Amino acid sequence: MAELFTQEWADEVREAVNGFPDPEYKATKLDMFWDWITVARNGFNGSFALGARDYDGGQKFVKLTIDAGECTKAEIVDAADDATYVLNGDLDVWRDIISNDYDCGKAVMYRRFRLEQGDVFRFFNRIYFFTESLVALAKVPATIPA
Repeated sequence: MAELFTQEWADEVREAVNGFPDPEYKATKLDMFWDWITVARNGFNGSFALGARDYDGGQKFVKLTIDAGECTKAEIVDAADDATYVLNGDLDVWRDIISNDYDCGKAVMYRRFRLEQGDVFRFFNRIYFFTESLVALAKVPATIPA
């Protein structure tokens, strides 16, 4: 199991985002929903970064680069100024997310992850693509340093 915000973990996140959803999870939602996700995903070219404000005395981000629906790159960065969208949260929300004890959509909607960079309208136009990417990320086992 990789540690959160390591390159090993980021590589596993990239694979998880590209392989998502698995058939079991896909069956929990209508086909029409997944059709919409496919259109939103394929129409997005850019990057989004997910960060922890209080990670090991500073900030860390996993930055996902999406090209025509495929996550082509996942990297760990200290700043994500060049990302199309930046979502940032405290380490507590990351603990909840990776333990699968918290709904990823709620993490965004209840502002536990806050959009700190990017066009709000365009972000929320594709919100389910981003939240389902968080669900994929949450399925990657990870540890958090003490």
